[in-house]
Amino acid sequence: MGFDDDVDAARRRLEAALQNEQAPRFDSLSTLARLLPQLKAAIQSRRLGFELIEDEDEPNIEIVHLPSEEALGFVLADDGEFIFESNLDDYFDDFVDPDAVSFVQRLYETLRADLPKFEVEVKG
Repeated sequence: MGFDDDVDAARRRLEAALQNEQAPRFDSLSTLARLLPQLKAAIQSRRLGFELIEDEDEPNIEIVHLPSEEALGFVLADDGEFIFESNLDDYFDDFVDPDAVSFVQRLYETLRADLPKFEVEVKG
């Protein structure tokens, strides 16, 4: 390998890096906007509300327990992954899933399993 080969290899690395910088960035707000109807359809509840928060730094879907008006947690989208972060770690576990369908199903199961304990202790 000679000088020109080294220069060509370095040039290819720089060009690849520049192409990656110009690639469209992950748009978490539009990703969450597409996820919201799926959440509402899967988790139809008089107990829970889902609201898209269009914060420019960190858009999210807030999950609110309607009877108590308590924010249970929120959903984020980051680089192709969906994240559930609980505001109440004593009741709900955080998790990450790259697939929207399995994320919605997992959130459904998490809320279904843990919401009764939250409601009993909040009312008590």
